[in-house]
Order: sequence, then C-alpha cells, then structure tokens
Amino acid sequence: MRQWLVASSLTLSLLLAACGGDDQADTPSSVDPSGRVTPDASRQAAFALPASPIVRDDSNADAASCAQRRNLSGGRHYPVQLTSASGETISFEVIEPRVINCRSGNPLVLHGHGFGGSRVTNPEGSFLERLQDNGYAVISIDQRGFGDSSGTVRVMDPNFEGRDLLQILDWAETHLDYLSHDRRGTGYNLVAGATGGSYGGMYQLLLHNIDARQRLDVLTPDITPHDLRYSLNPNNTIKTAWALLLVAGGEGGANQPLVQGLDPAIKETLLRGGLANSIPAGALPFFYYHSARYFLDALPLAQQQPMEFLAAPLTAGLTYDFAALKPARIDILFSQGMRDTLFNFNEAWNNFRGYRALGGDVRLMTHETGHLLPGTQTAFSQLGPLNEGVGMATGGLMDAGLSLPDFQAPSGPESCGGLSKSDAVLAFLNEKLRPVEAQPVATAVRMAMERLRTSVCLSLEPDQAAWVGLDQVDDRNRVAVPVPASDIPVANGPLAATSLVQPVFIPLAGLPANRRTVAGIGQLDITLASLLPADGCEASAGLPGEFPVTACDAIVQVGWGARRGGAAPRLLDEQLTPLRGLGRHVVAMTGVAERLREGEELGLLVSGYSPQFFSSLSRDVAVPAVTLTGSVSVPLLPAN
Repeated sequence: MRQWLVASSLTLSLLLAACGGDDQADTPSSVDPSGRVTPDASRQAAFALPASPIVRDDSNADAASCAQRRNLSGGRHYPVQLTSASGETISFEVIEPRVINCRSGNPLVLHGHGFGGSRVTNPEGSFLERLQDNGYAVISIDQRGFGDSSGTVRVMDPNFEGRDLLQILDWAETHLDYLSHDRRGTGYNLVAGATGGSYGGMYQLLLHNIDARQRLDVLTPDITPHDLRYSLNPNNTIKTAWALLLVAGGEGGANQPLVQGLDPAIKETLLRGGLANSIPAGALPFFYYHSARYFLDALPLAQQQPMEFLAAPLTAGLTYDFAALKPARIDILFSQGMRDTLFNFNEAWNNFRGYRALGGDVRLMTHETGHLLPGTQTAFSQLGPLNEGVGMATGGLMDAGLSLPDFQAPSGPESCGGLSKSDAVLAFLNEKLRPVEAQPVATAVRMAMERLRTSVCLSLEPDQAAWVGLDQVDDRNRVAVPVPASDIPVANGPLAATSLVQPVFIPLAGLPANRRTVAGIGQLDITLASLLPADGCEASAGLPGEFPVTACDAIVQVGWGARRGGAAPRLLDEQLTPLRGLGRHVVAMTGVAERLREGEELGLLVSGYSPQFFSSLSRDVAVPAVTLTGSVSVPLLPAN
C-alpha cells in the first residue's frame, strides 16, 4: 500500500509539471536585495518527495491535498486534536495559505500564544493573515493546559510541552502534503519557521533545542526569557507582583482552572515563595530545565541539581529527560521591549549572544512595549471628569520633588524608531523561508534589516532609536564612576514609607557632558552595610533559607534616575535591579535605552521598596536602613 501511494504521488507530480493544473506553477524561490523573487528549483512539495511519509486523513473534508487534488483554492482554517504521549489533548488550528502551491509547496510557520492565551482560530485582521497572503501555511497552537489543550500547565517543560510540540511537527509533516521541503544532503528537510511572543517565544526556542531532526529554519521570538530563575527571582529577590499576575493569568486562562491549571510544582513554588519571601531551592532547577539557558550552558547530567518539591507525589516528570546539548545553529530575529519588567532587555541580550555564538544569522531589535504592570497613571485615566484635576495635582507634587508610587506607564508602539516589529518579522521570515508568494519588502524595512546584521536597534522613545554596535551594549561604551556613600531606608522600619514616596537620588559626578544617551547594560559594584554596630549576619547564618525572619537580609532596588533641578527624579525605562543582603554586590544592571532631557542630570535612583516587587521586603527587622557605596559603570553612547 505504501509503495502504491509513493508511486502514485510521483506519477501525479509529473502530470502536474506537464500540464500545470489549477495551482501556482512557480518554482521555489529566493528573494534578492531589491525584493524581487528568483526561482529555486531544489524545493518540492511534500507529496512529490521520494518515500514521502504522507498519510491520508479524512478527519476533515475541507483540508487541502495536492495528492488528491482536493480543496486547492486555499485560505481555509480548521481545528485538529491529537492525543499526547501523556494522554492529554493537543489542540491546534491549521490555517492554509491563500494560494496552495503544489509544485514548490508552501513553507510552514508555527504560531504560539502568550501565557494564559489560546490559539488563533480566525486569522482575519491578524499578523497570521499577512503570513497567509505571503504564501505560508500556519499552525496556531493551544499550548498544554490552555485553550482546548488539556493537562496541567508546566511552563514549557521539555518532558511535556516539548514532546507535544514535536508531535505537532510530526503531524504536519505527515498530513499536510503541500508543505515545502528543501534538499539537504541526499534527502529533503521541511521548510519551517516559528513566531510568537512571551510564552509564544519560549516554545520556539524549546522546540528547536530538542528537535533532533532540526526541522525549524528560522525563529522570531518576542519578549522571551533566557533563564526563568532570573526572570522570576533576580538576585534572589522574587518579583512578587508578576508572580501574582502570572498565577491569575495562568489559572484564568487554563483549560481547567483550579482542577488542573498550573502544575502543583508551580503552585507550590509561588505559594512558598510568597509566604517565605524566598523561592525554594529545589524549585530553581525545575525552572532552569525549562529555560533556553539550560541548553546553551550544555552542562552534563552529573552537574544538574535535583528538582525537589513537597508536592512531588502529585506531579510527574521531575527528571531531565532531555540532555543539555548545545542547540544547532539557526537564524533568529529576537525582539524585546525596553520597558518590559518581566522579561527585560538582559534576557534578550543573553539569548542573542548565546544563539549568535552557535553561528546562525541572529539579530536583535527592541520596542516600547512588552510585559508592563498596570500603573497608577492608568488608574487615574479612568476618573472621568476628575482626570484633569488629578493630573494637575500629581504634576505639582512631582515638580515639588515628591515621587508618587507607580508600577509602570502605559505601553508604547511595537517599533524601533521607524522599524515596525511585525514588518521586521515578516521580512526576516521571507528572507529565510523564501515563499513564492512573498510580497516585496519596503526599501526602508530592507535597509533596517540589513543594518541589524551588525548593530542592535535600541528604542529610546516611540519615534527615536539608537543603533548600537554589538561591542557597545554591555562593555565598550561604559564609563566607570564612583558612587558616593548614601543612606537608604529599607522597607521594614519606621522610615519604610519614605522608600515608597521618596527614593534616594545619588548624582554621579565625572560623566562626559556631551554623552547624553544611556543605552545598554551597566555594571554595579556596590557594598551594602548596616547603619548599626552589629549586623547579625553570623547569628542568622545557619537559619533555613525560607525562615520568615532573619538578619543580614536588607533589600534595595537600584535604577537609573534622571533629575532636573528640584523636581522628583524619573526612573529610566522603569527598570530596577534588586540587591539583597549585606555585603558586596557585583551585578549587571537591567538594560535601558533613554536620552536625557534638557537640563537633566544622571544618577542612581535607589529605594528600599518598589511596587514592582510588591511583597518582597527585607526580613531583617534589626536593620532600618543601609549605607550604600561603591562604583558603577554607566552605558553612555558616544556623542554624535
């Protein structure tokens, strides 16, 4: 039977080549620098390949098939459900290209939603419609536990979500007979890419990292983490505001909230972390295994730490089923929000460096949105007729030097200067996957994409960007200056309220007057010391890590501040770097990209409390304030 199907497919492909048929007759293509399409004769549709594993599937009568000459007008979409290796339902939407190409085939693009979201069931008006129009077949996925896919949410666990993703790719190769394949060695390989942001970026890196057949050719992850341990617990300080929102989003968007929802291991981690102000040590390897860094580090199994949970009897897969092997080289366009406070610029930069070192064409651009916490400015804008009065009052307080507590300001555009993220993603996919129906790329977009080969586009504000050389982001453009000794109240004593409304601004002397753009990743070398004669560090050294009260545990938040005269300073890009514990801290600051305004001076803005970290307070009731001193390397771009 199999031999008959193969022979029939080959015969039909020869007939189609001779008479054309009603599908597109163009041969496969590449795109030259002018945006014109040139043929690439090595590409073939799957059904015409020798020994193709295509199987007939009558589960959906509307599905297109080149082999059966069925429904080739294109543009349809339909759901598919599979049973996973763990016995759960895998659900996704097949979105056919606008034009089915039975000679060269159509490239495949996978799409993934954000955390708590679900698949796209109708591409009309979305970015996926642009992909359709450019000749792509799209599969939009309900990740495990979301939409119509069942199971507990494991946050991109290779053992569960990873295996589900491999199964989806296997299904696509064996059921969509119009997919493109390029010649690779003596055989053919699927022409495929992936897109999506946040959780929809994590799946792309995971799938590439574990797919031994290396079927993905290009990735376009947006606002995506590098190491979840850093994302949720930077410098051992829990982002409790984001943890609460992730619980709400994960459970609210889950297929079966509370009944399943977030996996017991994740619920335990967040519960214990919130109560004890410290993530359990046994949970950190779990999140490391779910991160891109696990594969980029490529440590042997003997060096991996055990995943330990009290809820271990209720959860499965606490093992390293996939070895930490270096991923294969691949082309990637990373995009990242400069004001993103969940997965910040440092995550994108570390992903960029890690995958670029593998040898692929890896580029990075930023924009003005991402994961943003709902701010008080947003709340004030809902006061109707009181808006103007409230705005005047808060503006007056700021001018008088009083900082008002805020999470974050509203989002900006998804663009870096004039380069739209969606335009960049489509141009990158077209450049790498070369669909015959690829639409011409605008000259400005094409020039910007070429510039991204050697530079990073850092968004300064909605309509301005800085193009920074790859050696300037975290090293060559730094200017080291001392940080004067300053006393900082921490959020556990009588001065705690002042940390909220009056952070300490520490001016930095010795900076070049003509360098006014702060763009990149700075470096802190800071020592925190108790104001009291005894700090209690030795006395509490033997206490368990989750003990609710301990000495030597002061927490401060450090960011870049800009101040004009006696007005309250502003926090650049709303980014903070937590420092936890007395003693010396040598850490990278969270990356920013902003230009100082007329009359502003640059400094460090330090507080003992931030709403971004919500309940992450010092556990040291004996230290009401700390002295901060040291130095900082400032990422200042050279003057134009």
